[in-house]
Amino acid sequence: MRKIALVLALGLSFASVPVSAAEISTTQKITIVDNCSAIKDSLHAVQREDSRIRVYLGRYYESILTKFITPLNVRLVENNISDTALIANQEQFVDRRTVFISDYIVYQQALEELVGIDCKTEPQKFYDKLKIAREKRETVNQDVAKMNELTNKQVKLVTKLKDELK
Repeated sequence: MRKIALVLALGLSFASVPVSAAEISTTQKITIVDNCSAIKDSLHAVQREDSRIRVYLGRYYESILTKFITPLNVRLVENNISDTALIANQEQFVDRRTVFISDYIVYQQALEELVGIDCKTEPQKFYDKLKIAREKRETVNQDVAKMNELTNKQVKLVTKLKDELK
């Protein structure tokens, strides 16, 4: 817990630094060097947890698509019921899922690069890679939010269709 708090504190101290800053402060370098082992341990924990979450989300999105969205649309077509909103949502879901997978791979690679840097000897490079990994992680978070929106939209569209078919 202390290690995670340390990473968060380090992150918050960096958050106040402008993104365009070329060099981090001497204090920040010292903080990175002095806490390098704890930071690395925390990053490895984040890496493991993010991998688990990625697998879970990947299966979840695949399940929604193959067990709910696609079969419903196939049944609608077979019964000569046209619902362009459901078809469009399926297409968006498939596209967004592909983006999520791609963005996660890019994030994972950025995190791997970050973990591979010796923060004791290269604190500036470590910080630069940390910024990149954070940006990539934020992109993945946005992808998850968009997938959640599409899932919620699917529920609303199905509810609307159910009400129309009554």
